Amino acid sequence: MSGQKHILEHYIKEKFSDLESLSIAGLEKLPDGWESDNYLLTVEYGSVTQTRVSWVWRIYSGVGSQAKAVWEFNSLERLRGAGYPVPRVILLEAEHSPIDRPFIIMEYIPGEVMWDLLDKVPAERQVRLIDHFCRLFVQLHDLDWKQFDDSLPEDAPFFFIDQWLDEARGVLQNFPEVDGSLFLEWVAARHDLLACARPSPVHQDFHPGNILVKADESAIVIDWTNFAVTDSRFDLAWTLMLAHAYGWPGLRDQIFQGYKYHAGKPVEQIEAFEAIACARRLLDLTVSLTQGAERMGMSAQATKAMRNNMEAHRRVYRLFIERTGLQIQTFDKLFGKSD
Repeated sequence: MSGQKHILEHYIKEKFSDLESLSIAGLEKLPDGWESDNYLLTVEYGSVTQTRVSWVWRIYSGVGSQAKAVWEFNSLERLRGAGYPVPRVILLEAEHSPIDRPFIIMEYIPGEVMWDLLDKVPAERQVRLIDHFCRLFVQLHDLDWKQFDDSLPEDAPFFFIDQWLDEARGVLQNFPEVDGSLFLEWVAARHDLLACARPSPVHQDFHPGNILVKADESAIVIDWTNFAVTDSRFDLAWTLMLAHAYGWPGLRDQIFQGYKYHAGKPVEQIEAFEAIACARRLLDLTVSLTQGAERMGMSAQATKAMRNNMEAHRRVYRLFIERTGLQIQTFDKLFGKSD
């Protein structure tokens, strides 16, 4: 038994002392995210009739990893309580981890990643999957936001754009190598167009890679470290930016049209929010590629993954220029040329 497996088995025997004869039957590495290491953890228990269950052991990396573990665990509990399709969380260990990194244990969802399915299924099923994706997205944004944060003002339409501007100014002070002043001025000049009619629960990284499709075609949404309540257009724009840069031609428009159809209403000023999404992505990439992804709260392996996808990152920058008419010197150096 590996050292890590032995440590974990001792730990879970203490935490689940009511499960007789508990042991680890398997510990298999799963594909990593940019913020965590993930394992398929199979345990057996019972002395007479033996039961075998599969869990996910999710270990967090980077700056603020303890807070991320707590936040994701609590967010998953609240979302599941609200009836949204997320994994059931089983255990949180943030302060006394036996491996010196915070982690959670949650149920394992057998299924396929929606991105992988989209690449190989016939066109008619691809359309159904994207429609399901859009329905899940609208369902999230339609949840009662007060279940998640009742401290937010109810009648303050500019609260979230003001909050974003304040936070962006603070973030850029920490990264003086990126001069984003022109972009902040660009957003501020459009301030009065960016009123929010209703706060929404948001994922902030909602893409087909974070959707697991089960055999019965139901779906579960994973990876909730960035869960928040804000203007849903921040969330939608991030997804559209990812679809434009990392998907196939036309995917961005397909998702946008599907989202509007299921929402039953227009989405105003989405191009401005796409510009904001591009800026967020480009800042994350710039700092990670030049100083290491750990500084942005991600794992060291994330930097390698980023370097392998430079042409997609250039598409993000081209979209930023298209939406704003601005060019930023630091971004130009990294993303301004195509292979």
